[in-house]
Amino acid sequence: MKIHHIMKKFLIFCATTLTLFSFPAFASPDDPGNAVDNTAISDPSPTLWIVGDSTAAAFDDTTYYYPRYGWGTQLSRYFQGISIENLAVSGTSTQSFLQTTQYQRLLQEMQPGDYLLIGFGHNDEKPESLRYTNPNTSISTPGSIQNYLYESYIRPAQERGVSPLLCTPIVRRDLGNNYTGASGHITNPQTTIEGTFEGGDYAKAIQRAGVAKNVPVLDLTKRTRDIYTQLGAQGVKDRHARSSSREASIDNTHTNLYGAAYNAWLIADELAKTSCSLKNYLAENITAPDPSLLSVNPLYQERTFQRPDKESAHWPTIGDWKGTVFGDIDAYEYLNDIYFHLSPYEDEMIWMKAGRFEGNDSSTVGARVGKISTTTDGIAMYYQEIPADRNFTLSADVTIYHLDPNNQASFGLMVRDDIYLDTVTSDTLGDYVAAGPLMLGSDTPWNCFARKNGVLTQGGTASRIYQPGEIVHVEIRKTSDGYTCTFGDNAPISAGFDFPLTTIDSEYVYAGMFVARSAEVTFWNVNLELQ
Repeated sequence: MKIHHIMKKFLIFCATTLTLFSFPAFASPDDPGNAVDNTAISDPSPTLWIVGDSTAAAFDDTTYYYPRYGWGTQLSRYFQGISIENLAVSGTSTQSFLQTTQYQRLLQEMQPGDYLLIGFGHNDEKPESLRYTNPNTSISTPGSIQNYLYESYIRPAQERGVSPLLCTPIVRRDLGNNYTGASGHITNPQTTIEGTFEGGDYAKAIQRAGVAKNVPVLDLTKRTRDIYTQLGAQGVKDRHARSSSREASIDNTHTNLYGAAYNAWLIADELAKTSCSLKNYLAENITAPDPSLLSVNPLYQERTFQRPDKESAHWPTIGDWKGTVFGDIDAYEYLNDIYFHLSPYEDEMIWMKAGRFEGNDSSTVGARVGKISTTTDGIAMYYQEIPADRNFTLSADVTIYHLDPNNQASFGLMVRDDIYLDTVTSDTLGDYVAAGPLMLGSDTPWNCFARKNGVLTQGGTASRIYQPGEIVHVEIRKTSDGYTCTFGDNAPISAGFDFPLTTIDSEYVYAGMFVARSAEVTFWNVNLELQ
């Protein structure tokens, strides 16, 4: 529990105790005939709690040219006399946020007199059963965004004496300057392997929830849409995060420091128009931030990268899929068919193997080649170049023949920021997301993973482990907000995967199939759908 809440209870206890024991008032030395009034103990400042997605959340982008900042990190610029606790989590929706520790903290620590600012929408649109909420059905309908907003946020806050406020989502920067579609949170129906998900207007749905429950709504969608339309895509580019110095690496969803500060000012400006008592804590004479607030990250280092201009001499090209083995695989002597196998199989299957083994025997020399480790990767991969600004879905079915239960073995689908042609190096390479298992030798195997800012990052904990002899469906979906990875029956993972893979190569990403360290599989029903 927060310190000021503990102090509040302590002070109340003390005040009550003094009253019960009826202590006499002390006389003033200057006026011994008159008692001094005991000064009433004022309540400590309330807390403004923030829940929401990545557009409100904090980040740790140490390698970014313009790091990402959510508006929740900048609200303190415009308030005084109130504590601010930003619990927003990247990749969450009104539904999936309920599974976070931040949500449990909110329920435990909200106190009477506090305020709750609710800012979701970006991920409620995602066609995934664990994140999607319906924008069309009413506040009384389970599964609707309105119902989640009321039952999981508004009502619990009100029951605790906390004043809730709703916030519609900021628009995404649209290169065509058109905000009548998904960039403005107006979506079309989408069909995936999980079923069909209705589209609709999410900003309007949030507004309807506010009207239904008499909760103030701060319309960031309208404010940012109007500004972005007036300025155009080029005019607002310096409000957005950028992983490298190249314009192609601009993140059209997430803002930089200046953009976050500006959106926080919009929230303050909209709040001032309401009757909500939170506006009493606005600082005096607040003004919009100046663009000079933005500066290049001093930790940023420009990286050079040479895109492969030929095909491998070791591994055959299969249709549009190019083969390569690269990274930390010990030595160039392992770049051959003895230790790796990449080739066509039968019936449009692709056979991929890393290591020397027969059956379950991994005792031979070179059995474990390549790795996915904390600092380096050594993988075999079939890949295609995809323009970095294109959304897509890559999917495949995988038959598992061999997979050692160790913490560095893996297979599945991967999208990378860089690719190397038959190169052996122990350097930490570029970032990626992977739909595959990892840490199979641990008690809590990973469900999907990523390398983010050079750091190996867990997606989720696997609820099902697939064994040799089984078939698993694997999928990576890229949207304007980042990547969603799905490995079999495990939950889709997108939280934390909302970063563009454009730091090294700002023009292309490299997507395909991979194996690493004592794994043998075939990929079939491979499908790459560009959008």
